[in-house]
Amino acid sequence: MKLTKGIKVPLLDIPSSYKEILEDVENKITAVIQSGQFILGPIVEELEQQIADYCNSNYAVGVSSGTDALLISLMAAGIGEGDEVITTPFTFFATAGSITRLGAKPVFVDIERESFNINPNQIEKKITKKTRAIIPVHLYGQSANMDSVLELSKKYNLVVIEDAAQAIGSEYKGKRVGSLGDYGCFSFFPTKNLGGFGDGGMVTMNSEKFYNQVKVLRVHGSNPKYYHKVVGGNFRLDALQAGIVLAKLKYLDQWTEKRRKNAQTYNHLFKENNIADQVTLPPEINPRHVYNQYVIRVK
Repeated sequence: MKLTKGIKVPLLDIPSSYKEILEDVENKITAVIQSGQFILGPIVEELEQQIADYCNSNYAVGVSSGTDALLISLMAAGIGEGDEVITTPFTFFATAGSITRLGAKPVFVDIERESFNINPNQIEKKITKKTRAIIPVHLYGQSANMDSVLELSKKYNLVVIEDAAQAIGSEYKGKRVGSLGDYGCFSFFPTKNLGGFGDGGMVTMNSEKFYNQVKVLRVHGSNPKYYHKVVGGNFRLDALQAGIVLAKLKYLDQWTEKRRKNAQTYNHLFKENNIADQVTLPPEINPRHVYNQYVIRVK
């Protein structure tokens, strides 16, 4: 197989999957409209349960975006003014932005050259008395090295918030991302492997205490309704987006395998056309890489 010149390949072709999913999506949208329940409700609860099961977590809470998933997790962890949170500088702005919004300070640790993820060997020297949490990012669909992160979190009593916005279904030593730390944060932005038709997100956790805290913070800190002991925010997931994501979820594994197969094809073509020596191909350091993006480095 040879590379062909002159063919334009779009960077992202979201509508390409519409024919496959359209009937399922329309059925879910119709069910939401007929129910009259547009904010939270049974469709959101069904999605939460299925995402928790998919990520091998005990609980999941639907929220308004991947950014708000990070923000509400930091709020639930009590992160605030003067605290420090260790993370990577090589990530979308939302990671550091969520930390800063709460008055905390992002402390950056450089990345591994191979995976582009946070370098766990450099984390400990950045820990101070003000450090409260670590946010590893599972960038481009590949898990960060979580063993070292979790060991340091236990040693220094730090919260671990996984930024898994690009990595739903990715695994680290047989465990799904989002189930490894205290909180797992996912995005349903349309460009993600599992995307809605607008904004949406999810927080996964294994602790019932954390689950209840996030649920309360999601609705302005109200528990019961109109009684507020804490200040939360409007982080609710709307039912239409939940229905769309729910309809697409059953296709996710087959789509992931297609992505993985495409990555293998790219690897083969780079080598077959004698250009593999000009670039560094993305290694699969921690199977299962879900390839939200296939990223090369030019030598």
